[in-house]
Amino acid sequence: MSRKDLINAAEYYPFRALIALLKLLPYRLSRALILGLFYCFGYGLGIRRDVASTQLKKVYPDWSERRIKKVLKGIYRQMGLNIIEEYLMSDADLSQKTRIKGREHIDAALAKGRGAILATGHFGNWEAARILPLKGIPLSVIIKKQRNILFDDYTNAIRKRSGLRLIDMKRGLRDILIDLKENRVIAILADQNAGSRGLVLDFLSYPASHWKGVAKLSLRYQIPIIPGFVVRTEDDKLCFEFSPMIYHPELEDKEENYEQVLSQIIAITETYIHKYPDHWFWVHKRWKHAYDMFQR
Repeated sequence: MSRKDLINAAEYYPFRALIALLKLLPYRLSRALILGLFYCFGYGLGIRRDVASTQLKKVYPDWSERRIKKVLKGIYRQMGLNIIEEYLMSDADLSQKTRIKGREHIDAALAKGRGAILATGHFGNWEAARILPLKGIPLSVIIKKQRNILFDDYTNAIRKRSGLRLIDMKRGLRDILIDLKENRVIAILADQNAGSRGLVLDFLSYPASHWKGVAKLSLRYQIPIIPGFVVRTEDDKLCFEFSPMIYHPELEDKEENYEQVLSQIIAITETYIHKYPDHWFWVHKRWKHAYDMFQR
């Protein structure tokens, strides 16, 4: 066994043992323990809390420290609930606690027979989309392999058990086009940093690098885009909210037209973040390569 295999095993098996233990406990107790861990070790010890705090203060300079603190606590609570729903909850139970708003927008896009792109982001419990096939939405998701292959296999098995189809990012366009021809919905996290290869556009008032792929796919193959996000309700249920399609068959597949498409996605994403700031994944450095959020 290689050193890498040993490290992977040392990370993975204690995690699986903890999950097995938590599943033996009453759900309310397991839920309280996980939320307590995220509050104490995530928020309390400040794991990436400074990253989230700095970015929040840049985007919302008029907010009070009290409001920033409340949102930060909400972010870690969201992460804890996401873990609970992913690893402790069955697909049937998760499906039961979810509802869909704007289903007609998905249906209208698929009625064109060209498939559809679900433009979403690191918002709410985006992993809960695994249950959408149970709701009659033929969803495929583009994924990137995790460093730890044991975690990767385990998480992917959870994702796939209700009919979600996974597309390896490395295989890229080929498998995406196959699924689109089958009139499936392809979910893409459209708020990821694209580095030096991306298109720089303002995001939450600061320049950020955006992947062109969503716009390029849409314009090149005339695929409708459906913006969609998972909102957590006050009673901790989940609502998948889909917006009207972004569809521009009149636009050519040119660099200058990508900005128009991406700007529409960005505007909708920003609206959701402003409305539910604790839902977004502020702990990742979204603006790096285009703007230094941490400059003094």
